[in-house]
Amino acid sequence: MKLNKILALTFFLIIISINVFPQLIEEIYAVVNDEIITYSELFNAKQQLINELRTKYKGKEFEEALKNNKQKLLDRIIEYKLILSKAKEKKYDVESDIKVIIKEIKKQNDFATDKELEEALKSQGLTMEKFKEQQKINRIQQRFIYEEAYSNVKIDNSDIMEYYKKNIDKYTIPLQLSLNCLFLNRENYSADEDILEKKDKINSELNETNFKEVAKKYSELSNSEDNIFLGNFKKRELDNKIEEKALKLKKGEHSSWIETDSGWYIIQLISRTESKLIEYKKVREEIKNKLMRIEQEKELINLIERLKKESYIKIYKEF
Repeated sequence: MKLNKILALTFFLIIISINVFPQLIEEIYAVVNDEIITYSELFNAKQQLINELRTKYKGKEFEEALKNNKQKLLDRIIEYKLILSKAKEKKYDVESDIKVIIKEIKKQNDFATDKELEEALKSQGLTMEKFKEQQKINRIQQRFIYEEAYSNVKIDNSDIMEYYKKNIDKYTIPLQLSLNCLFLNRENYSADEDILEKKDKINSELNETNFKEVAKKYSELSNSEDNIFLGNFKKRELDNKIEEKALKLKKGEHSSWIETDSGWYIIQLISRTESKLIEYKKVREEIKNKLMRIEQEKELINLIERLKKESYIKIYKEF
C-alpha cells in the first residue's frame, strides 16, 4: 500500500485549548463502549470526505453529495469504533505483522532506510511511533473483521457458474464493425437540387473498386485525420439506419446512400468481428472475487448490526 493511501486512514487529533492554563480538553460527541468520538475526529473525517468528493463532483452536485455523506459521518465513525473496541478485547499480537507492513511500505516507496520513511512521515505531521500505532489499530481491526465476518464466506463452484450463466451478456464480446464512409454534411446544402447534383456526380464516378479514392475526394467527415474512416463500432452503437446497412455488407463492399439527421452516408465495410463468448475458465476467478466481495460486505453489515446490539452507544451531539 502506498504511503499516501496509508496516511489517509489516519485520524489526526486536533486538541483545542479553551483557556490559558495547560489543561487541554476535547469536545465529545459520542461514546462507544470504552471508545470516545471527538469533534476533532469528525472534523478531520469531514475534511477527508471533502477532498474525496471534490475529485468526483463539482458545483451543486458536490454540495449535494457533501450534504448526504456528512449526515453519515458520525454513523461511519461509530461503526469504526465498534469494531475497534471489540478488536482490542481480542488482544491480538500484531508486532510481526507491523514489521512486514513497514518493510513493504519502504519497498513500494523506494525508501532504503527507516530514516527516509521517518522523514516522509514527518512531512505529513506524523512520527514513526504514531504511524506504527495507527497500523496496529488497522491490523487488529482487519483480523477481527476477518475472523468474525469474512471467514464465514464460502463461494461454491455452483455459485460461480450460476452467476456466469445469468450474466452471460457481460462475458460476451459483442460483434464489432469497422467502417469507412463517404459523408455529405447536411449543413453544407441549402437546396435539394444541390445535394442531388452532388450525389449524382459521386455516383457517376463510384464503382466497387475505387470507393476509397472517390470517398477521399468528396467526403465531408470532420474531426478526423482520415476524412473517410468512420470508426470501430459495437452493435447498437451506430445509427440504426447505418447499422442495418452495415450488417448486410461483405468485406470491401459499400452501401447505397443512407440518409440521417446529420447528412448522407455511403459506408464501406473494412472488417467484421463476430460476437464471442469469453470462456468460463478465463473469468472464473474474476467472478469468484466479485461474489466474495458481495458476500463479505453482507457479513460485515451483519457483524456491525450485531455489535450495535451488544454494545453501549451514547450520542451526545449530532454532527
